Amino acid sequence: MNKTLLTGAFLCALVTAPCAEYNLKVDLGDSIRPVTHVASGSLYGVSEDLPYNIDELVAPLKPNYFKNPAEGANGNQHPFGDAFKVAERLKNTTGKVQLIFADILPGWPYSWKGWSYWEQKITEVVNKKLTCGLTNIDGYEIWNEPYGTWEDSKNGDFKTTLWKPTYELVRKLDPNGRIIGPCFSYYNTQRVEDFFAFAVNNNCVPDIMCWHQWGSGGIPDAVANYRALEKKYNLTPRPITINEYSSDKHELEGCPGVSVPFIAKFERHGIESAVISWWFVSLPGRLGSLLTSDNEKGGGWYMYKWYGDMDGYMANVTPPNDKSDGIDGFAAVNKKMKEASVVIGGNNTGTVHVNISNVPEFLGSQVNVYYNFDLWVNLRGATCSNLR
Repeated sequence: MNKTLLTGAFLCALVTAPCAEYNLKVDLGDSIRPVTHVASGSLYGVSEDLPYNIDELVAPLKPNYFKNPAEGANGNQHPFGDAFKVAERLKNTTGKVQLIFADILPGWPYSWKGWSYWEQKITEVVNKKLTCGLTNIDGYEIWNEPYGTWEDSKNGDFKTTLWKPTYELVRKLDPNGRIIGPCFSYYNTQRVEDFFAFAVNNNCVPDIMCWHQWGSGGIPDAVANYRALEKKYNLTPRPITINEYSSDKHELEGCPGVSVPFIAKFERHGIESAVISWWFVSLPGRLGSLLTSDNEKGGGWYMYKWYGDMDGYMANVTPPNDKSDGIDGFAAVNKKMKEASVVIGGNNTGTVHVNISNVPEFLGSQVNVYYNFDLWVNLRGATCSNLR
C-alpha cells in the first residue's frame, strides 16, 4: 500500500461576519509558481539583537525579504535596525534586506536636510553596499510614503527634487542595483499614473514597483491597474513588492487567520516580495508581530512556519471572493517529499467546503491526512495543537 502525506492547516478566523457557507477550490495539479515564501518578511522585524535566536525564530520561516534603515544611528529616524548589521545576522538564512534611504534622516515626517547632505549620505550607503561583501542586500528604496512625508511647498517638487536625481545617482554608483519605488502608503490610481508618466518621460522608472497594502481585498484590482499602466507606457513587467502589509486594524497585525488572504493573493497575483508592517513602534525585532512582546513564538509564527515548510510549487486556490478579506487559502505540492499542504483562513466565520481536485498520482491511492489548528488570542497569546 502506497502511503504518502497530505497536510492541511486550518486557521482560526476573526468573528466579524454572520455565519454562512463558503466554497473554496484547491487544484493541486495546477502549478501557479515555484515556492518562494513571497510574504515571509517584515519591516524592522529584525534588529541588531532581536529576535534573540536567528536559527530558532527566523530561519525556520524561510524568510524572503526584510526592510531596514540604510543606516541605524542616533539622530536618524530610527537608531536601530541598521540594514548592514541585520544582513550580517541573516546571512545564513534565506532572508534578504531592502535598504530604506529615507530613514537616514531624522524625524517623522522626515526632516529634509538638503540635496548636498542627501547626496553625501546616499553615496556612502551605496559604496558600503558595494564593498561590504554581503550578498543578501538587494534593493534600494529611494523614499517612503511621499504623500505624507515630503512637503513640496517646503522642499520642492518630490519627483524633480528627490526622485529623479537620487535615481540617477544610484544608477551611476551601482548600475546593477535594483531601485524600488514609489512606495506610496496605499495604491492610488491617479498618483501611481502621475508618477509613472513622469518616470517614463525622465528615464527614471524603478526596477521594482512597490506600495503598502492595508487589508487584502484591494490587492487584485491594484495589481491589475498597475499591469495595465505598464502596457499603456510600454514598460516591461516589473516585479512588485508590497513592502508593508497588514490589516487596517492595527491590533490584528500578525494574526494568522487575517494573514492567510494576504499570502494567498500575493501568491495568486505574482507579487515578488511582501513584508509585514510595524504598527507597534516600541517593539521592533518581532517579525511583524509574529513574536510576542517578550520575543516568544506567537500564533502568527506557527502559521508562517507552516508556510515556511512548503516546498515545490504553489498550487492554484480559488476563493469564493478574491476581492475580500474573507475565506481564502494557499497550497503547495512537494513532489520530492510526496506531500501536499493547504492553509486556509480569513476574516469570517462559518462553514467552509474545501474541494481538493487533481490530486497528483505520485501521492498514491491512499494518503495520510494531518490537520493543524492555530488558535490566536491576541498579540501576546496563542496555542498550536495538532489533530491527526
